[in-house]
Amino acid sequence: MSIDSRCKEQQSVADQMFMDFKYTRPGSKEQVRALSTLSFLVGMWSDFLVNEEKRMSSALSLEASS
Repeated sequence: MSIDSRCKEQQSVADQMFMDFKYTRPGSKEQVRALSTLSFLVGMWSDFLVNEEKRMSSALSLEASS
């Protein structure tokens, strides 16, 4: 999955997080849920980027050995 498609896939989640965090009272369950979701998504992006870096390194090493 490309970065662009992953961003589009997560757009509605990001919009909901923003609305929950901005328009609810501080410390509300909606804000806590928004922060938990943000933390989860940051972890997902970390995994995605690590795997993407490995994939690109493999592709570059194949290209260099040709």
